Amino acid sequence: MHSSRDWLWSWVSMWGVAGLLSLGVAPGQGLSAEGLTYGTLKFEDNDFDFGEVFRGSEQIHRFKFTNVGPGPLTIQGVHAACGCTVAQFEKGHTYQPGESGQVDIRLDTTNFDGPLMKTVTVMSNEALLPDRTLTLKARIKSELEAIPPLFDFGDVRPASGASRTVRVRAAVAPKLVVEDLVYNKALFTAELLKDKDDWLVTLKLKPSIAPGFLKEQVGVRNSSLHLRSLPLPVRANVLGNIDFRPGYLEFGAIAKGEAAQRSVTLHGTLPFDLTGSRIDLWINGGRLADSAPLIKVETKRKGKDEQVVTIDLKNTASAVGSVHGKVYLQTSDPSQGEISCDFYAFFR
Repeated sequence: MHSSRDWLWSWVSMWGVAGLLSLGVAPGQGLSAEGLTYGTLKFEDNDFDFGEVFRGSEQIHRFKFTNVGPGPLTIQGVHAACGCTVAQFEKGHTYQPGESGQVDIRLDTTNFDGPLMKTVTVMSNEALLPDRTLTLKARIKSELEAIPPLFDFGDVRPASGASRTVRVRAAVAPKLVVEDLVYNKALFTAELLKDKDDWLVTLKLKPSIAPGFLKEQVGVRNSSLHLRSLPLPVRANVLGNIDFRPGYLEFGAIAKGEAAQRSVTLHGTLPFDLTGSRIDLWINGGRLADSAPLIKVETKRKGKDEQVVTIDLKNTASAVGSVHGKVYLQTSDPSQGEISCDFYAFFR
């Protein structure tokens, strides 16, 4: 038998704000599931435009808010879609009715050029609208130009000795001096040549590079004012006997007690077996000693040369925040004894 409280919340879920108004409850005066009042998050502004800024500069904006509801309010977390935005707020603080606070967002422009828009999601204990989106905009102006903007090797065999060249030149400064290259010497060899006022950066894969999806970066140290190290991404799908798709997994936001499922398909040029697996899991940069209660890995063979790996991720953690993990799969292939796949999520 349902209580009057259960009936009220079923009715609110169906009819939303209009139903609340008909009961005489204003949107900022809702009831919690326990029949208690809750807070309401109101930002002074939900978006901000930095205007034109130089690439490489760090921009900061403070979004101010007030608890305009009659009950307590807690900011449970802030989720950014990429690592270029970092949020700071008073964690664990309970805002009483009428109390104000702020969320500071730092925007790193290093990896962008041209128009830019980024969003962050602020999650609170508000019952009706727990997620609020804040938007940052900017027009990024770069002192440097890279043609093409990255080293893209595509699908490549380790022993191919493939190389790619990027031309770096000044976009607004009169002269450019490249001082040094910073790169992973275990994976590449690099050559720097001056061509009139331009600089040519050539990157070559080493034959010993391991199969898998390669995501690296070359830093070009230079004389510009704002972007003293120009990042040049390196992307390659280094082919082995076994490859997998997609190259990484994105679970999105997972609420407390809920789970999400994703899968990876492995293809082999020859028949292979998966002989085991292990997991590394980090929440807000801290490694979990025991990830078994949160994640489950199952494999299913679809043929001699194809297997599907299903990963179930459940939010049973006490912490709220960003999740990064790696699934390591042991194989019977002599040249690829272990394959790793990154995954990302956000625990609410």
